[in-house]
Amino acid sequence: MNEQGIIKIRHANAGDMGQLCAARNTENLFREYLHECDGEKACFLVAELAEKIVGFGLVYVDVTKNGKRKSHLPKLSDLFVIEKYRRKGVATALIQAREAIAKQYGHAHIFVSIDPDESTEMIALAKKLSYLPLQAQPYAAVATYHDSQGHSYEKQYFRLDFKKSLI
Repeated sequence: MNEQGIIKIRHANAGDMGQLCAARNTENLFREYLHECDGEKACFLVAELAEKIVGFGLVYVDVTKNGKRKSHLPKLSDLFVIEKYRRKGVATALIQAREAIAKQYGHAHIFVSIDPDESTEMIALAKKLSYLPLQAQPYAAVATYHDSQGHSYEKQYFRLDFKKSLI
């Protein structure tokens, strides 16, 4: 709970599309997430304050029904919090909920990959939550990014992988 109320974490559903797109205009990506996240091998979670979606994140527990496999499993993916709700516990609540899912499926560790250049706040939060880096230096990767207009494009970036014990 924070000064604005109780942060509620739940599974996303198709009825959330309007609020998700208001938060970050990437409808095609959200449709892909809803399709691949079956609530078992992959979960797409939203964070709500006063019934308004203020953030979201995914956790991949296994290879998805579409055959998508992450570099490490289980893995946190695509954490996003609307700017005015940042530093209010929303990201931490989303991370902890996804960690709980991984633990529920019997995993002893969880992973996350973070771009150290564009996500310095996430690096700090990961360290605060006991995530440890797996590499001393970032390595190059290519991913599909989505801009605020809903357009997708390939981009090279750098990332560090982190691991946390769930035991």
